[in-house]
Amino acid sequence: MKPVFLINETVLFEPDARRLCSLADYPSRAVILHGPVSECLLQLLEQNEQLLTQRYLFAAVWEKQGAVVTTNALYQTIASIRKALKSAGLEENVIITVPKAGFKSVAQLRVGTLAEFVEQNKTAPSPVLADASSEMAKPEIPPAVTPRTPRFWRPSIAYWLAGALFLFSCGVLYPEIKPAEPVFVGYHPIGTINGCQVYSSWNETEKSQRMWAALSQRFPLACKTGKVAYMTMNRAQLGISVIICDRAPENREARCESIFYRQPYYDNE
Repeated sequence: MKPVFLINETVLFEPDARRLCSLADYPSRAVILHGPVSECLLQLLEQNEQLLTQRYLFAAVWEKQGAVVTTNALYQTIASIRKALKSAGLEENVIITVPKAGFKSVAQLRVGTLAEFVEQNKTAPSPVLADASSEMAKPEIPPAVTPRTPRFWRPSIAYWLAGALFLFSCGVLYPEIKPAEPVFVGYHPIGTINGCQVYSSWNETEKSQRMWAALSQRFPLACKTGKVAYMTMNRAQLGISVIICDRAPENREARCESIFYRQPYYDNE
């Protein structure tokens, strides 16, 4: 039986049940995870504060099951983890992306059994309230008199301090609030085919259109009106991958499917 993780003293992760749940509301507000999402989260938590490369996660989550997926599938799995943690009640983002390197967990973790965490939460001491009668019996103490600063000097210092603090906070928070670059930012539109907007990782429009037409003849591509598709040459696997979504993949509500064709294609075709 795998241990249970308490994340930031807020959310319980039960790997065996593949679910996340708020400790305060246990067992309600549970979020059930799909197999790869649960396994990927387990790998990140078991090696908390350590960088896990994409290659490592591919091997630890999918390839041991005999599956081959694209990089886009891994990014969607990480997005699903973050969405599930937030749905379970965790406000902080504890799974961070290290550009061109991989991913890592930066959570505050406690590892134990489900019974331990639930029992500790039930027996946590309630805050002690002060006796109102003792407060009323205390004599009133007049507030201390603070010397006034000359009116022409005090606002000037306040304005300078406020400005300095604002500039400092902007410098510190900018790397955190800077939006991440979309995954498909470098893809090129090759046109609307049967109502589906198609993008390609190649910059040659005519070649991309021929490749899409060839795939459509050999395999069913369920990309209809209103959907969007991204076609990628996977050079390492000598094949082509296609991601089809019902809306822009940057939208958290997007539903996508990933198709990988192992038949080799080459740039000189």
